[in-house]
Amino acid sequence: MREQDVEMKLRQALQSPAGMGGEHYESTLMLAREEACKRQRRVRISFTAFLSGQIRFIGWKIWGMQGVFLLAVSFIVSHVFGVVITPCYLTKQLLCLSVLVFMTALPLLYRSVRWQMQEVEAASRFSSVKLLTARLIVIGIGDICMLGCIFAATILKTSLGADRAMLYLCVPFLLVCGSCLFMLGHFTPKAFLRGSVGLCSFLLLLFALFPDHWGIWLQQSFSAGWIGICILLLGFCAQQFRYIVHASPYTERQMA
Repeated sequence: MREQDVEMKLRQALQSPAGMGGEHYESTLMLAREEACKRQRRVRISFTAFLSGQIRFIGWKIWGMQGVFLLAVSFIVSHVFGVVITPCYLTKQLLCLSVLVFMTALPLLYRSVRWQMQEVEAASRFSSVKLLTARLIVIGIGDICMLGCIFAATILKTSLGADRAMLYLCVPFLLVCGSCLFMLGHFTPKAFLRGSVGLCSFLLLLFALFPDHWGIWLQQSFSAGWIGICILLLGFCAQQFRYIVHASPYTERQMA
């Protein structure tokens, strides 16, 4: 088609009053009303159904990665380190493992920013906060399972008491969990990643390099004082999680 013919047809279409008549207006209005009624009748899925879908979509990936980490830790502890497992060494090992368990979540929490998916998630049917909530729940289930496996292995294969094993696994994990949830709700994604990696790395070095002649500090029991500290840390984690869900400008910080 020649350029002149295209220009002529465009002029005729723009000057035609066919689309401005009352009949077309009523038809458009009727279609708009039908779409509005369909939207009202549309069944909204609950968050439980959404979480179930997220488990099918990303849950197996997250739990698979955490399972690989657990197998790697088991292999390293059983075959690589040919050292005598003293109570002091075992305590350091549990303290470091509790921090490493949480560190498996950091790449997953930073995944949206890494692949620049913040805009897509913000425009999705479920908000970025609900997507984050689903991820945190899935990650939390995996972390609890990993800590439980480490705890069971410690009780079955070592002479360490159950109360001490619980103490060395719970306190560092709740500490880094609460701190990183605080950074997740208050910092930008890059600052959250740097702060979380920095905190976890500092604690790993502190636990690994803790002097053996200060072993009295590594032989604590799960006393009432430590139980109170764990309850306070757990409450702080819950408060930070609630802040992220209900009050934190998480979506805006993701887009920053």
